[in-house]
Amino acid sequence: MLLTALLPGCRRDQLFTDASGIQLEFSQDSILFDTVFTTVGTVTKRFTARNPNSDGVRVDIALQGGSASPFRLNVDGSPGLSFSQVEIAGGDSIFIFVEATLGPGGQNTPFVIEDHVLFNTNGSGQQVTLNAWGQNAHFYRPDQHVAGFPAFSYIAGGYDSLGQQICETVHWTNDKPYVIYGYAVVDSCCTLIIDPGVRVYFHGGGGLWVYRGGTMLANGSAEERITFQGDRLEPMYADLPGQWDRIWINDGPADNVLNHVDIKNALVGLQPQSWIFAPGQPTSGNTLVLNNVSIRNCSAAGILSENFRIQSTNLLVADCGQHCVALTGGGKYTFNHSTIANYWRYDVRQEPAFIMTNAFRDMGGTVQVREVETSVFRNGIIDGNNANEFELAFDNQLPPNLLFKNFLFRTTASTSDPARFEQTSVYRNQSPGFQDAPGGNFHLNENAFVRNKGFDPFGADLEATYDLDGVIRPSDQSDLGCYTFVP
Repeated sequence: MLLTALLPGCRRDQLFTDASGIQLEFSQDSILFDTVFTTVGTVTKRFTARNPNSDGVRVDIALQGGSASPFRLNVDGSPGLSFSQVEIAGGDSIFIFVEATLGPGGQNTPFVIEDHVLFNTNGSGQQVTLNAWGQNAHFYRPDQHVAGFPAFSYIAGGYDSLGQQICETVHWTNDKPYVIYGYAVVDSCCTLIIDPGVRVYFHGGGGLWVYRGGTMLANGSAEERITFQGDRLEPMYADLPGQWDRIWINDGPADNVLNHVDIKNALVGLQPQSWIFAPGQPTSGNTLVLNNVSIRNCSAAGILSENFRIQSTNLLVADCGQHCVALTGGGKYTFNHSTIANYWRYDVRQEPAFIMTNAFRDMGGTVQVREVETSVFRNGIIDGNNANEFELAFDNQLPPNLLFKNFLFRTTASTSDPARFEQTSVYRNQSPGFQDAPGGNFHLNENAFVRNKGFDPFGADLEATYDLDGVIRPSDQSDLGCYTFVP
């Protein structure tokens, strides 16, 4: 009688395995809730977790965010935050139901709220991602998948139902924020116009791609700057690098223009690059114009240029994990009143803040050399917390034509070549006089070394009449860098 009572229990235990390496199969690996208005609950969504093995398994399931999460779980009819030893028979499935309710809203409510449902099966961990779009905004989610490219959506262009290419101009007005999930593409023959005050937010890994033949005109103002940044708005993310990917700009039929724009917390801020699949990959025919632009806290580079022409006035590029500015391959550069300062604090940095070379490595891995046309860098500062923040590395088969004047360098490299450095106005290894460089404040002190060492023929560059803050510069002698001293 005792054996008869025990045998059913023994047989039941034998149906479940404790072997390691067990993997469940999910009907979806991510669950997305479209725009969720605060205090209003979402619809209920569900997915299944299937055990493909012949033996049963016991699974621990938990909501990673716990009680603080806006998401709620129900596992096979039981609500809760965590569930222990949930049994899934061999070849069987369980249902997991998910809802979301956001708390009282405000401007700091994240646009994309993310959490995870965690599964632990005999020590093997898996997860399903939960996303909710949490504010009223213009949302773009990738719906195009092309081998070799990141998933993307068209914000301008694409193809109609007959397969014909759409050529259009899209206008982003300052009514609601724009949230990019994945990559957003401005296609060839299309133009994106961005109005003053527009805020563009990128979810992790997202970016903006101005495809070859496309054009972007981001026309902010001193009073209403345009912002590109990550979508996490909590204070702890305010200066955290690497929250999104980059703005990638290919060559096109017209100049790409950014006026009064702030770019921050990306992997790469701006990547202007001629089309990598073009035979010979020539230097871009058009110019990237950067007037009154700041690029900060990028985990790799602020500007990573390849075979591109850049014209800039009042540019701040600061605090990047590798280079603040890297100009490679061919191009033509006019930089006036730039502050390039790298006080990266997250780990040890070996690369200089500024590097310029006329060579690059193409898609096949071959080093290519291109011509650097007549280029002038003036009224600038290159500084940082390393001994050498400036490097020129040219292949002499195509020697560049360039000149630095009215410039302060922090460098161990030579600046004695009068053909490239105006000897009467080039300064080395002096403290610029920033108010708080480690804290990211690159405005000038009253006794700053760089005061009154600039030269501005305002008639040649009207943008230089005002500094990055919109403060008028003195007409007699200006300060080096993007800011003028304000008493």
